[in-house]
Amino acid sequence: MNRPTFLFLILLNTCITYGQSPASTPVGNWKMISHLATYEGKTFDSHVALLSQRPCAAKIIYRITSDGNYRLDASESGCDEKYVSIQQRLYSKNVWKVSGTSIFVGGKEGIGNTYALTFSGNKMTWKSEYGDVITYQKLP
Repeated sequence: MNRPTFLFLILLNTCITYGQSPASTPVGNWKMISHLATYEGKTFDSHVALLSQRPCAAKIIYRITSDGNYRLDASESGCDEKYVSIQQRLYSKNVWKVSGTSIFVGGKEGIGNTYALTFSGNKMTWKSEYGDVITYQKLP
C-alpha cells in the first residue's frame, strides 16, 4: 500500500472513531422522561401517571452497562422500601443487546421486547412495534 493511501485510511478511521456522538450507545445512566402507550385506541403517558402517584419515581435511574446488564436503581429515589425492592427485583436479571438500529431488552433466555433505537442529543428513544415510545435522558 502506498503512503498516501495508508495516511488517508488512518485519517478516515480517526474521523469515524472520534466523530461518533458519545450518545450513540445506550451504555450509561438514564432517567425515564416519558413512556407513551396506547390502550383502547387512546395514547397516554404511563410515566406521567406513575409520577402523579409516586413522585419519587422521578429519581429512579436506569443503568445500562457495557457487560450487557440493564438495571433499575431506585436506592436513592426516596420511594418506600417495598416499592424499591419490587422494582429492583423486576430488573435484576434484565439484559440488553443492540443489533443495528434495534435494542432487545429482556431476560437471558431471550424473552423480552425489541425496540427501534434512536438518539438525539442526550435523549434515547425506544419505539416498539406495538406503538409504545419510551424516552430516556442521559445523566451526567
